[in-house]
Amino acid sequence: MAQPQRVPAVDAGSEAKAGAGSKKKLLIVAGAAVVVLAVVIGVVAGVMKHNSDSSPEALVQKTITAYTDALNSGNLDTLRAVTCGAPHDFYQKISADQFTSVYRTSKDQKSIPLVKRVDAIQVTGDTAIAQATVYTEADPSKTSARTFDLRNEGGSWKVCDPQPGK
Repeated sequence: MAQPQRVPAVDAGSEAKAGAGSKKKLLIVAGAAVVVLAVVIGVVAGVMKHNSDSSPEALVQKTITAYTDALNSGNLDTLRAVTCGAPHDFYQKISADQFTSVYRTSKDQKSIPLVKRVDAIQVTGDTAIAQATVYTEADPSKTSARTFDLRNEGGSWKVCDPQPGK
């Protein structure tokens, strides 16, 4: 039979040191978990933002912004690119000189509409209607509602005339 062995008593100081080591390890593990969680949240948020940026509604909003920015800056090439139907025909047929003259007059009169916000977008297949609040530089405090009709042509949204019957 084996002889009993004497186990020395643990002094309070060494027990505290052992507890401190465990607490330190626990804090390191908890800190690492927080970092991993933050990275996961960042990745998920990035994927959601990317997906929302490519939604039909987001693309319609970007087209409206491109259109109104082009109106405000007098960018005829962009207006030709982001319109369809009668507006597109107008911008295609007007000469650069004629457009510049019309643009300067509108700019001088501060009558070019500026979008304060897009209030609602409804996408149905390849068509969309957006309701926006607009104002002019002539009287920024006076806002009005404006409807933008859009069509998806060849994978790009374009500002068009309202479709008949709508």
